This record gives sequence, structure tokens and C-alpha cells, in this order.
Amino acid sequence: MTIQTLLDNGSIHPIKASPEEINRIMDIAHRDLTLAEEIITESQDWSFSIAYNAVLQACRAYMFYQGYRPSSAETHKITLDFMQYSVNESMKPTIEYFDRVRKKRHRTVYDEIGLISEKEARQVIQKAKEFISWIEISLKR
Repeated sequence: MTIQTLLDNGSIHPIKASPEEINRIMDIAHRDLTLAEEIITESQDWSFSIAYNAVLQACRAYMFYQGYRPSSAETHKITLDFMQYSVNESMKPTIEYFDRVRKKRHRTVYDEIGLISEKEARQVIQKAKEFISWIEISLKR
């Protein structure tokens, strides 16, 4: 699959986002990352989920910057699919990691309590920080 395939099948749509819109989405990513760190000892499940949401928001900002937005169906999956097709080879393992996080986050939000350990939540937060930094550098180019 390619970005063109995503366009052709209606998974993504062209958009003209302003720098202000992109900055607002990145502000949400930072808010979520901060909150994920703050609540890690209270709820590892939610900390994990919120850290994932920070990544999702950063990915949306990157998509907007590239001139696209996800459709309303399967937004999380489509956003990460887009990222997989638009980043350089060195970042693809990171996107694959966050896709696995997406699936586990779904289970912890909808199916199981206590699925996430504190170690795993801390790992996602750390990887989210690194990834969001990469997004910010990419947005400044």
C-alpha cells in the first residue's frame, strides 16, 4: 500500500492545515504526555493509553503538515498506516511498535483491567517522548 492507495480508497483526504492548527494538535500531544507521566503510579493502564494518545496526536499533526487527514473510519489504524508509508526506513520500526501499542491500548480500554505494568507504561512514555521530538524536528524542516 501507498499514500496514493489510502487516498484512492478514501482512508485519507487532502487538507490544508494552518500552522496554528498543527501547533494546537502538538499542544494536545504534549498535554497528554505530561498527564501520562503524572498518573503512572495511579493507573498504568490509563498512563499507557494517554501516552499512546500523545503519539496519535503527534502523528495527526504530521499528517496535517503533509496535507492529509484520516477519514472517520478506523482513524487510529489509518493514521499509523499513513505514517508507515510516509516516514523514512529508520523510523518504520518505531511506527510498527506504536501500532502494537495501539492494539494493546484497545484491549486495555475496552477489554481488560490491569493489563499494563508500570515498566511497560514507562517504556511507552519514553518512546513517545522520543517520537514526539522526532515529529517536532520534522515539522520544523
